[in-house]
Amino acid sequence: MFYSNAHTHSTWCDGKDSLEDMAQAAIDLGFTDLGFTCHSPALFDPSCPGVQNEVAYQEALRDLKTRLIGKLTISIGLEWDYYSADPIKGYNYTVGSVHYFPPRQGIFRSVDESPESLMKTLDEWYQGERMEMVYDYYDTVVKHIDQNHSKIVGHFDLITKFNEKHPWLDEDSTEYQAIASKALNDVIDIIKTYDGMVEINTGAISRNWRTTPYPNPFLLKLLKERECPIIITSDSHETTTLTCHFTETVELLKSLGFTETMQLKDGIFQPIPFD
Repeated sequence: MFYSNAHTHSTWCDGKDSLEDMAQAAIDLGFTDLGFTCHSPALFDPSCPGVQNEVAYQEALRDLKTRLIGKLTISIGLEWDYYSADPIKGYNYTVGSVHYFPPRQGIFRSVDESPESLMKTLDEWYQGERMEMVYDYYDTVVKHIDQNHSKIVGHFDLITKFNEKHPWLDEDSTEYQAIASKALNDVIDIIKTYDGMVEINTGAISRNWRTTPYPNPFLLKLLKERECPIIITSDSHETTTLTCHFTETVELLKSLGFTETMQLKDGIFQPIPFD
């Protein structure tokens, strides 16, 4: 049973549907809860500037929450990028994500805008040194979680978003797996100090970039070995993707030995067994 999706976007940022339409879709699915996580302000990125008025965004969600009492529990969240300013008070939780490489001379380059932009960054900033770029990305992820303690670690290996359709990185290589595994172990150490969790994110499946969720199965195995809490989300940007690939993801997790995931239910993150 899927009670919620805790990573959801709307027209307050780069989503396609309104808060009300997303909420109605959740009700139609039989959800008890829905967590909205608009992108944090990122004025340095014209392609995805994030929420422009956090106060108004929170007010709109509080109004929706009141109107839906008894039908759907609304949680007020934010997808907080490492390079955004600290959020205002009033959020129930944040999803900690990294969408940009460390800036150079005030210029930001996106991790996930397009395969072309990623390769341009690899060539121009890293002179084709793939592992240097990989290291910079994961180092930033660890810094973000260490400094800001987001409740949910967002799409941990986002840097691999385009790799299935536009291969540029050998995800099976010893060097890559060592860098990613070290970063994930560091993240797990950090989130265990404050009751955090790592998301299993199906968003790239709905966008037709991947056929499997983030993170890669070798990282899922590490999460299982470390007994790290996980939560399935779809990073949904429209009403039709609130449970994208959830059933298949459960089967994948079961095959790796997982028996439960965290879910947002009745306004609380809690473990829900698969059976």
